[in-house]
Amino acid sequence: MQKEQIAEVLARFPSLAALTLEEWQEEGISITTVPANFTIDEGEFLENAPLILDGLVRIFKLSSDGREVTLYRLSAGECCPLIASSILGETVYEASACVEKPSMVLNVPTKIYKKWIEKHQGFRQYIFQSFARRLIIMSNLIDDIHFKSIRVRISEYLIEHTSAEDDSLAITHDQLAIELGTAREVISRTLKKMEKEGLLRVARGQITDIQRSRLPAVQ
Repeated sequence: MQKEQIAEVLARFPSLAALTLEEWQEEGISITTVPANFTIDEGEFLENAPLILDGLVRIFKLSSDGREVTLYRLSAGECCPLIASSILGETVYEASACVEKPSMVLNVPTKIYKKWIEKHQGFRQYIFQSFARRLIIMSNLIDDIHFKSIRVRISEYLIEHTSAEDDSLAITHDQLAIELGTAREVISRTLKKMEKEGLLRVARGQITDIQRSRLPAVQ
């Protein structure tokens, strides 16, 4: 690793500031650019731990019937706690990952990654904090799936991803189903009913005329 590269990493991961120059030079540590649509499949044993320097990665689960549910996304300065869990526990990766935008990552061999966690308190604390944040996100996701109607979940998603200035969202029914962890048919049927009620309009590949002020009251 060159000093310029180390500085670039530290700008995203200040928790690694305690590493010595010698530690940065260990074999296998590298910065690579990963193309969009590159995937890590559930059940793989990982040889490297990727730390995201730039880009966007979606972490998801795939059911036995082929249905996807998005768990969370990773962007610059983040790592996947499920990857950390599989490395520390020496188990297979318990989710799948897909690069949504070309991403630059710091690849750290698993043995070195474990050594960093054991040796450096700052990095160890960062990993534990990542666990806590993502556990909350996944707990909220489980609550949403089990305790909220799909109408309410669609409404919340539309409000979160639009604004008063832009009441349209470019998204397909398939994509929305993946985001909310349900079937495409359920999304299509619910959107059709909401369209009849004047809450939105459904067009090919997008949802328009979203009545944001009325959506929170939808049950």
